[in-house]
Amino acid sequence: MPQLSRRSFVTIATGGGLLAAGSRPAAANITDTSLKEALEKRRSTRLYSDAPIAEEQLAELLWSACGVNRPESGGRTAPSWRGSYGIDILVASAEGVRRFDPVAGLLSPVMPDDIRGKASSQPFVATAPAVLIYVADLDRIAQAPPEERIQVAHVDAGIIAQNVYLYCAATGLGTCLVGGADKPGLATVL
Repeated sequence: MPQLSRRSFVTIATGGGLLAAGSRPAAANITDTSLKEALEKRRSTRLYSDAPIAEEQLAELLWSACGVNRPESGGRTAPSWRGSYGIDILVASAEGVRRFDPVAGLLSPVMPDDIRGKASSQPFVATAPAVLIYVADLDRIAQAPPEERIQVAHVDAGIIAQNVYLYCAATGLGTCLVGGADKPGLATVL
């Protein structure tokens, strides 16, 4: 199991560093939705279907969050302070925890345990089909003064979270930025 040294579970100003995502009826194709429509539909949802998110849709969601959209430069869908890309996304589901590699566009296993219920005390998090956990790698934000690194991580995670919200609004998935993430508990379990 990979060690998460020099990492911090991010708390975003509007909530916590967790994002629960789950299926809602009538999913649309992202190309069928304008930015204006996605912004009009953007909302937090705390009630999800039991159905897991299809792997193809999860891949699209993660690419929208912070995937590489300019392969020649390595640029991503979400800007990051000085191109540091200090946020990693872990995906927790009933099948375990996987880590998103934005460059390869792949998910790799981290652990087989279902930790969704340990991520937050809010009950809907434990049953959401996917819980995205934003982890800041402070070594990748090393150019920032030490007292500003967590703030940089919060901003970068907030940008990624907004991309996730817009993708979910455009495709009919529900999502909710979660306050009260159990950061010490996540650090222990991961």
